[in-house]
Amino acid sequence: MRISFALAAVALSTGALAEDIVIGQSLPLSGPSAAIARELQRGREACVQLVNAQGGIRGKTFKLLTRDDGGEPAKAVEAARELVQREGAVALFGSMGPGVNSALLQWAGGAGAAVIGPYGGDIEVRNQDSGSAFFLTANQSAEAERLASHVSSLGLSRVVIVHAQDRAGAATLTALEEGLGVSNVAPVAIVAVRGDGSDASEAVQGVAAAKAQAVLLATSGRTTIAVLKALATSERGSLPLLQVYGLSSAASPTELLELKNLARGFSMTQVLPLPRDARVPLVATFLAAMRNAPGDRTYAELEGCVAPLLLAEVLRRKPAEPTRATVLQALRAAAKVNLGGFEIDLGDRTRPGSRFTDIVFVGSDGRLLR
Repeated sequence: MRISFALAAVALSTGALAEDIVIGQSLPLSGPSAAIARELQRGREACVQLVNAQGGIRGKTFKLLTRDDGGEPAKAVEAARELVQREGAVALFGSMGPGVNSALLQWAGGAGAAVIGPYGGDIEVRNQDSGSAFFLTANQSAEAERLASHVSSLGLSRVVIVHAQDRAGAATLTALEEGLGVSNVAPVAIVAVRGDGSDASEAVQGVAAAKAQAVLLATSGRTTIAVLKALATSERGSLPLLQVYGLSSAASPTELLELKNLARGFSMTQVLPLPRDARVPLVATFLAAMRNAPGDRTYAELEGCVAPLLLAEVLRRKPAEPTRATVLQALRAAAKVNLGGFEIDLGDRTRPGSRFTDIVFVGSDGRLLR
């Protein structure tokens, strides 16, 4: 990787100049996913500045333009169309959420616009043949297989899946069932919980009735938080040895910090290295880019950082004027890209992204630990 860890001062123009390589992104900066969207945005912006501070791409600098879609597919498509057709964006960084991703990737495929790093590992979107989507992280199938293998290795045979009654929950449920099947483990029960988590206590009663040894959560955000709270207040007495697991989409570090001790022991798969582990070269680069940002570093910020670093590496390999067509061509021809201990196989279109998976757990203060 050619990007060094030192940062130099860089002045960015407010208007697109001849030396700008314009990139667009549409994110839900308002609405229920706004907190994670802003983390993703911070990571992307910081690493865009890092690329520019290191000389850009043969003297040209990245210019990142952002639009707020509020999590609405139609707004995301309209924003992408404006960014590409009016603002001259040669590529798009990925959006968030199954509905938005599905709509945006369909439009981008027809427009011949590369979409780098759609956020989320849901199988439905990953299986969508857009022709121009470039995923950066392992999908939910890979996460589920890693989690199932871990549970199986511990000899936990009475496994219950708790899933949210929404589109994302259904997709995660499918991934977990398939992952368990690879390890020859069948769930003894599947319990549904409302998308808002309002019946989490009833779901936990179903877990207890199944005499579960392990619970796999096919939930996210507030639903996960509601289930963890319900488990913390009822499970500890009746099921003291219960192990609780989720995928990387189950909860954000911020949400877990708010739970503090109530989330203690909850384990999650992750598709990126721990964002404070500077022993990993990619993370060291990320931390250098984020060195002036307040607060703890998050997985969403790190994932955001990966997109501009990957695009810079790919464009440095191909000495051509960056246009929508040449950027798409360069990404399709890139094959494997190593960003410093984190390899992404852009050439594998059947299971795109990195193969990296990890399992972390929540400590007594709500922080993620390895």
